[in-house]
Amino acid sequence: MTPKCSMKEIVGLCGACIAYYIGAGFATMQEVMQYEASYGSLFWVVIAVAAGIYVYTNISFATNGNRLGLERGGDIYAHYCGKYIGTFYDYFSAFFCYMCFIVMCGGANSTATQQWGLPNGAGAVILTVTVVATAVFGLNGILKALSMIGPIIIIMILAITVITIMRYGDNFTAGLAAIDSGKYNLVQVGGGNPFASGASYGGFVILWFASFLSEIGAKNKLKEVNIGMLLSTVFIFGAAILCCIALISHIGTTSVADIPALVLANAISPKLGAIFAVIIFCGIYTTSVPLLWVGIGRTAKEGTKRYKVLTILGGSIGCVVACFLPYKSLVNVLYGINGYLGFILIAFMLVYDIRTKMSNNLLK
Repeated sequence: MTPKCSMKEIVGLCGACIAYYIGAGFATMQEVMQYEASYGSLFWVVIAVAAGIYVYTNISFATNGNRLGLERGGDIYAHYCGKYIGTFYDYFSAFFCYMCFIVMCGGANSTATQQWGLPNGAGAVILTVTVVATAVFGLNGILKALSMIGPIIIIMILAITVITIMRYGDNFTAGLAAIDSGKYNLVQVGGGNPFASGASYGGFVILWFASFLSEIGAKNKLKEVNIGMLLSTVFIFGAAILCCIALISHIGTTSVADIPALVLANAISPKLGAIFAVIIFCGIYTTSVPLLWVGIGRTAKEGTKRYKVLTILGGSIGCVVACFLPYKSLVNVLYGINGYLGFILIAFMLVYDIRTKMSNNLLK
């Protein structure tokens, strides 16, 4: 008899996926602007491609992690790509996740400076201290933190975008026309091709979730993990659609802001802007913790003294670097490069999954 699923576990896993996905880029809406809203009337193409990649790859990670009983999520790459290419992806994904942690520090820094007028470095330091304090407790502690905060973040993002659309939605058509005509000099990932942008967007998330969901799949009930992930898809990409409509309706100001989300919140109410700045910080925090965990986890076993020392050291170095690099440029360059490498990984995954399916059918 198949054991019953726990709704509490499903909701918790859904919240963890949402919280991991919605980090600095999404919560500030800078990545939504560059990947999706910048394509004007074709933004839906980017979202559809990215959502398809998100669903397939995460089901594959969780399913194979569970089937193989992986002790460490990063070992999944060797199964997909073979020893040598798998080793490259294992190390690269850990390096990339650590670099993305630096991006998160940059997002926290920009948020604290733009909203509260704090000096350069203050936001990054606050984030680093809270992230390091959580990451040292390992995967179980991370899941508990993410599962609680994720739903709150998505609700606040939905509230901001819905209110913005209700107030300024009449400007949406004009905003689309302005973007399509090239009126605004918008940064676009994908070089003007919405399919390439969607592939890149879905691709960079692959290397975020590979180790994370493979290990979660190995240590939890597979059905609960996959249902939780599918629920997160609805909330994440539903929110992305609303964010695009809101950003385009306010394109004159959101196109030039480091933190477009704060522009939308402050346009509704300065008090709401102040509250949403805290929510953005929470979104950055929930993604930063597992990113640092994945980055450090490749070189040190969770729970050891070496792991704790490297977590503190890695967090401190990332904090310092973020204070001297421009946030918007970090998002564009780093996410773009990794996105295409992540998309290449899909080819290996498809071949592996097809072969595994065929082998299982033959065994049956």
